[in-house]
Amino acid sequence: MHPEVVDDQKGACPICRMPLTPVRLELVWSCQLHLDVTRKQSGTCGVCGRRLVKIIKALSFTCPRHSKVSESSPGRCPIDKRRLAPTYSLRPHGDHNPKHGGNFIMAPNNWHVEATHPATSEFRLYVYDEYSRPFIPKGFASRIVADETSIPFRPAAGGAFLAARVPRSALPVTIVVKARFEEKQPEYQFDFEFYDYSKEPK
Repeated sequence: MHPEVVDDQKGACPICRMPLTPVRLELVWSCQLHLDVTRKQSGTCGVCGRRLVKIIKALSFTCPRHSKVSESSPGRCPIDKRRLAPTYSLRPHGDHNPKHGGNFIMAPNNWHVEATHPATSEFRLYVYDEYSRPFIPKGFASRIVADETSIPFRPAAGGAFLAARVPRSALPVTIVVKARFEEKQPEYQFDFEFYDYSKEPK
Protein backbone atom coordinates (compact mmCIF):
# COMPACT_ATOMS: atom_id res chain seq x y z
CA MET A 1 0.00 0.00 0.00
CA HIS A 2 2.94 2.34 0.64
CA PRO A 3 5.58 1.68 -2.06
CA GLU A 4 7.75 4.51 -0.76
CA VAL A 5 8.59 2.36 2.29
CA VAL A 6 11.74 0.32 1.57
CA ASP A 7 13.78 -1.69 4.08
CA ASP A 8 16.60 -4.22 3.81
CA GLN A 9 15.01 -6.50 6.42
CA LYS A 10 11.69 -8.28 6.94
CA GLY A 11 9.14 -6.48 9.06
CA ALA A 12 5.97 -4.45 9.02
CA CYS A 13 5.15 -1.19 7.26
CA PRO A 14 5.52 1.68 9.76
CA ILE A 15 2.47 3.36 8.25
CA CYS A 16 -0.17 0.63 7.90
CA ARG A 17 1.56 -2.24 9.78
CA MET A 18 1.06 -4.67 6.88
CA PRO A 19 3.90 -7.20 6.34
CA LEU A 20 6.60 -5.99 3.95
CA THR A 21 6.97 -7.94 0.72
CA PRO A 22 10.22 -8.48 -1.24
CA VAL A 23 10.96 -6.04 -4.04
CA ARG A 24 13.81 -6.11 -6.53
CA LEU A 25 15.27 -2.75 -7.62
CA GLU A 26 17.44 -2.12 -10.65
CA LEU A 27 19.25 0.90 -12.05
CA VAL A 28 18.16 1.16 -15.68
CA TRP A 29 18.15 3.68 -18.52
CA SER A 30 14.91 5.51 -19.26
CA CYS A 31 13.55 8.63 -20.94
CA GLN A 32 12.82 11.68 -18.80
CA LEU A 33 9.57 12.28 -20.66
CA HIS A 34 8.56 8.72 -21.56
CA LEU A 35 9.03 6.77 -18.34
CA ASP A 36 7.72 3.51 -19.81
CA VAL A 37 10.95 3.27 -21.83
CA THR A 38 13.39 0.87 -20.13
CA ARG A 39 16.82 -0.09 -21.47
CA LYS A 40 19.83 -1.92 -20.04
CA GLN A 41 22.29 0.39 -21.80
CA SER A 42 22.59 4.08 -22.59
CA GLY A 43 21.09 5.42 -25.79
CA THR A 44 18.27 7.62 -27.00
CA CYS A 45 14.51 7.46 -26.61
CA GLY A 46 12.76 5.87 -29.57
CA VAL A 47 9.82 8.25 -29.10
CA CYS A 48 11.39 11.71 -28.73
CA GLY A 49 15.11 11.15 -29.38
CA ARG A 50 16.27 12.41 -25.97
CA ARG A 51 19.31 10.82 -24.35
CA LEU A 52 18.30 8.24 -21.75
CA VAL A 53 19.15 8.81 -18.09
CA LYS A 54 19.62 6.40 -15.19
CA ILE A 55 16.65 5.83 -12.88
CA ILE A 56 15.62 3.15 -10.39
CA LYS A 57 12.75 0.84 -11.31
CA ALA A 58 11.24 -2.20 -9.66
CA LEU A 59 11.84 -5.50 -11.47
CA SER A 60 9.32 -8.31 -11.13
CA PHE A 61 8.66 -11.48 -13.10
CA THR A 62 5.07 -11.97 -14.24
CA CYS A 63 3.09 -14.49 -16.22
CA PRO A 64 2.04 -13.26 -19.69
CA ARG A 65 -1.37 -14.86 -19.22
CA HIS A 66 -1.95 -14.64 -15.46
CA SER A 67 -1.24 -11.07 -14.38
CA LYS A 68 -1.77 -11.90 -10.70
CA VAL A 69 1.34 -14.07 -10.77
CA SER A 70 4.23 -11.79 -9.86
CA GLU A 71 7.53 -12.93 -8.36
CA SER A 72 10.76 -11.18 -7.40
CA SER A 73 12.88 -13.90 -9.05
CA PRO A 74 12.73 -15.63 -12.45
CA GLY A 75 10.82 -18.89 -12.72
CA ARG A 76 7.69 -20.41 -14.15
CA CYS A 77 4.00 -19.68 -13.64
CA PRO A 78 2.51 -22.09 -11.07
CA ILE A 79 -0.70 -22.24 -13.12
CA ASP A 80 0.40 -23.03 -16.70
CA LYS A 81 4.17 -23.43 -16.26
CA ARG A 82 4.97 -20.63 -18.71
CA ARG A 83 8.28 -18.87 -18.21
CA LEU A 84 7.79 -15.64 -16.25
CA ALA A 85 8.64 -12.45 -18.15
CA PRO A 86 10.60 -9.54 -16.64
CA THR A 87 8.46 -6.47 -15.99
CA TYR A 88 9.68 -3.03 -14.92
CA SER A 89 7.58 -0.55 -12.96
CA LEU A 90 8.16 2.90 -11.54
CA ARG A 91 9.20 3.38 -7.93
CA PRO A 92 8.56 6.46 -5.80
CA HIS A 93 11.61 8.74 -5.93
CA GLY A 94 13.38 6.47 -8.39
CA ASP A 95 13.96 9.41 -10.73
CA HIS A 96 15.20 12.79 -9.52
CA ASN A 97 16.67 13.88 -12.86
CA PRO A 98 15.66 17.36 -14.08
CA LYS A 99 13.41 16.91 -17.10
CA HIS A 100 13.72 20.39 -18.60
CA GLY A 101 17.29 21.41 -17.79
CA GLY A 102 16.39 23.12 -14.51
CA ASN A 103 16.79 22.60 -10.77
CA PHE A 104 14.85 19.61 -9.40
CA ILE A 105 13.83 19.49 -5.72
CA MET A 106 11.75 17.08 -3.64
CA ALA A 107 9.17 18.85 -1.49
CA PRO A 108 8.46 17.90 2.15
CA ASN A 109 5.20 16.24 1.02
CA ASN A 110 7.17 13.86 -1.29
CA TRP A 111 6.13 15.61 -4.52
CA HIS A 112 8.64 17.46 -6.69
CA VAL A 113 9.19 20.80 -8.38
CA GLU A 114 11.58 21.85 -11.12
CA ALA A 115 12.34 25.48 -11.86
CA THR A 116 13.89 26.66 -15.12
CA HIS A 117 15.18 30.00 -16.37
CA PRO A 118 14.99 29.71 -20.19
CA ALA A 119 15.41 33.41 -21.03
CA THR A 120 15.87 36.88 -19.57
CA SER A 121 13.24 37.62 -16.90
CA GLU A 122 11.41 34.35 -17.67
CA PHE A 123 10.96 31.55 -15.14
CA ARG A 124 9.03 28.31 -15.39
CA LEU A 125 7.84 25.87 -12.75
CA TYR A 126 7.08 22.20 -13.38
CA VAL A 127 5.32 20.01 -10.81
CA TYR A 128 5.65 16.23 -10.46
CA ASP A 129 4.21 13.53 -8.23
CA GLU A 130 6.28 11.04 -6.18
CA TYR A 131 6.89 9.00 -9.35
CA SER A 132 8.20 12.10 -11.16
CA ARG A 133 5.16 12.16 -13.44
CA PRO A 134 4.05 15.69 -14.40
CA PHE A 135 0.85 16.95 -12.83
CA ILE A 136 -0.52 20.06 -11.18
CA PRO A 137 -2.65 19.22 -8.14
CA LYS A 138 -5.98 20.93 -7.64
CA GLY A 139 -5.51 24.05 -5.55
CA PHE A 140 -1.79 24.37 -6.35
CA ALA A 141 -0.52 27.95 -5.96
CA SER A 142 3.01 29.28 -6.29
CA ARG A 143 4.83 32.60 -6.42
CA ILE A 144 8.25 34.19 -6.61
CA VAL A 145 9.11 36.35 -3.62
CA ALA A 146 11.48 39.24 -4.36
CA ASP A 147 12.00 41.69 -1.51
CA GLU A 148 8.45 42.82 -0.71
CA THR A 149 7.09 41.84 -4.12
CA SER A 150 5.13 38.66 -4.80
CA ILE A 151 4.99 37.48 -8.43
CA PRO A 152 2.52 34.64 -9.04
CA PHE A 153 3.18 31.73 -11.37
CA ARG A 154 0.35 31.34 -13.89
CA PRO A 155 -0.49 28.40 -16.19
CA ALA A 156 1.16 28.68 -19.60
CA ALA A 157 -0.67 27.96 -22.82
CA GLY A 158 -1.26 24.23 -22.98
CA GLY A 159 -0.86 23.82 -19.23
CA ALA A 160 2.50 21.98 -19.36
CA PHE A 161 4.12 24.38 -16.88
CA LEU A 162 3.60 27.54 -14.84
CA ALA A 163 5.27 30.79 -15.86
CA ALA A 164 6.32 34.02 -14.15
CA ARG A 165 8.36 37.05 -15.19
CA VAL A 166 10.83 38.92 -13.00
CA PRO A 167 11.75 42.20 -14.71
CA ARG A 168 15.41 43.20 -14.88
CA SER A 169 16.73 39.89 -13.53
CA ALA A 170 20.32 39.19 -14.58
CA LEU A 171 22.59 36.17 -14.32
CA PRO A 172 23.58 34.80 -11.92
CA VAL A 173 20.21 34.94 -10.18
CA THR A 174 18.61 33.33 -7.15
CA ILE A 175 14.84 33.16 -6.85
CA VAL A 176 12.77 32.26 -3.82
CA VAL A 177 9.67 30.26 -4.72
CA LYS A 178 6.85 29.66 -2.28
CA ALA A 179 4.38 26.94 -3.22
CA ARG A 180 1.28 25.41 -1.69
CA PHE A 181 0.48 22.04 -3.29
CA GLU A 182 -2.98 21.62 -1.81
CA GLU A 183 -5.32 23.91 0.05
CA LYS A 184 -4.83 22.25 3.43
CA GLN A 185 -1.05 21.93 3.12
CA PRO A 186 1.45 24.54 4.31
CA GLU A 187 3.29 26.82 1.92
CA TYR A 188 6.79 25.47 1.26
CA GLN A 189 9.81 27.58 0.32
CA PHE A 190 12.36 26.61 -2.34
CA ASP A 191 15.52 28.49 -3.30
CA PHE A 192 16.71 28.11 -6.90
CA GLU A 193 20.07 29.37 -8.20
CA PHE A 194 20.78 29.92 -11.88
CA TYR A 195 24.26 30.63 -13.28
CA ASP A 196 23.16 30.23 -16.89
CA TYR A 197 19.95 29.96 -18.87
CA SER A 198 18.20 26.60 -18.77
CA LYS A 199 18.28 24.44 -21.88
CA GLU A 200 16.01 21.52 -22.72
CA PRO A 201 17.97 18.22 -22.72
CA LYS A 202 18.60 16.65 -26.11
